[in-house]
Amino acid sequence: MITAARVAEDGIYVRFADERSGVIPWAELRLSEPLERVAVPQPHVIEIHLAGGGVEEVPWDFARHFADERYRESVEAAAARGRLVLGERLRALRSERGETQHGLARRAGLNRVSIARIEAGDQLPRYRTLVALAKALDVPLDRLIMG
Repeated sequence: MITAARVAEDGIYVRFADERSGVIPWAELRLSEPLERVAVPQPHVIEIHLAGGGVEEVPWDFARHFADERYRESVEAAAARGRLVLGERLRALRSERGETQHGLARRAGLNRVSIARIEAGDQLPRYRTLVALAKALDVPLDRLIMG
């Protein structure tokens, strides 16, 4: 739970109920205009009130990355496992159809290196790439994504 947030020189300082704290760098926030103030209206979100009247929200899990290295490492490890699982599923579907990486890439409108990187778990494809791969493999998108 977020207990405090304030503007700091290098970003937004955030503190959690377990006393972990850190600074979300300005570059990571990518604000569309100057900020006016920050607030914590509930324990799971930071509101950034912008000079033009808009409000941008920062969810707790994004902020936690900058306050807890173990959390960041666990999220990154889970993402890596997800990329590997997707890559294995893509390889299995491609192999079931007797398709080469080159052939699948051509049918999906991609390049072979992209297919190889996805299958190796080195690259997480964008949604439109997943749609193209599912179509080229003639499987529903959910089968490619969830198995």
